Amino acid sequence: MPFEITAITASADKVVINPSKPSEEALTVSWPAFSNAMIAYKIILANGEQKDSVAVAAGAISKRFTQGELNAILVENLKMTANVESKLDITVLGLIPSKMLSTTSKTISIQVVPGPVGAAYASLWVVGDATPNGWNIDNPNAMKKDPTNAFQFKFNEVLNAGDFKIPVATGNWGTDFFMPLTNHPKLSETAVQLVPGGNPDYKWNIASAGAYKILLNISASPFIRIKPFTPYKQIWLVGDAVPSGWTIDNPTPMVPTAGNPYEFTYTGALKVGEFKIPTATGSWDGDFFMPPTNGEGTTGKDAIIIAEGKVDNKWKITEAGTYKITFNQLYETISIVKN
Repeated sequence: MPFEITAITASADKVVINPSKPSEEALTVSWPAFSNAMIAYKIILANGEQKDSVAVAAGAISKRFTQGELNAILVENLKMTANVESKLDITVLGLIPSKMLSTTSKTISIQVVPGPVGAAYASLWVVGDATPNGWNIDNPNAMKKDPTNAFQFKFNEVLNAGDFKIPVATGNWGTDFFMPLTNHPKLSETAVQLVPGGNPDYKWNIASAGAYKILLNISASPFIRIKPFTPYKQIWLVGDAVPSGWTIDNPTPMVPTAGNPYEFTYTGALKVGEFKIPTATGSWDGDFFMPPTNGEGTTGKDAIIIAEGKVDNKWKITEAGTYKITFNQLYETISIVKN
């Protein structure tokens, strides 16, 4: 079979973005399968002279865009206007780097209506004596944008007993803040508001020092979740890339790092194949750490936790060898390095 992409398809001829449901599917772009799993793909999205490229895992035959992901590309990168129908051109580029071969599909076009980005800030921070950097508005601790949802930000950290709030900019106490609806609400309460100028000065309070995971959603239906985090005492690797294979009863254990209850490592052989990280053995319905997108390679740094195996993303190893995997369950980060 010649190395060419004969046709690509889009799951819809017209997409109207719903920014209130950023994690739902907006569009899937698909193309013919090839037996060579070493083919890397990029999807080129264009609106006139404005272009953006989205990398896709090697060997993939489709790319699913969520409402939040696609809307961020349309508005922020392609400079489309919210609530105005525009044409989106889609092209798939295929690459075999080892053979210096490439191919480009024909371009297809659909109509899109971006949604308003609302309070979708590119960066947010956490400030307060509960945080490592304290009440330092010039250098507050940065939140991390959720890799699966452009409207969500995470802050996973060991916190002190004390207060915090969430500024939208640094260097100015008069900036806007995300705050609770009342001062010092119960941490189980999820309501959040954007307060212009930070007045009234409501704050969340951490009564017991320890590790916490904070998730802030700033979509049209904003919420916050603040939960203490108890680290797993043991985690494993499972998949055809690891020595134990696809056996959930006896997966390959990772080694805890002495003095750090959140970090685990694995050093050893990996085969060409896939893997994910279970938090328990004996059932595929348990919780798993996995990459934000299925088929992600060794360069990604993010890991997400999925309850009860409801999503089945895996990391993909394309070259057998000896690797060191370093995984942090608090910060939800992973490093996969071939020795």
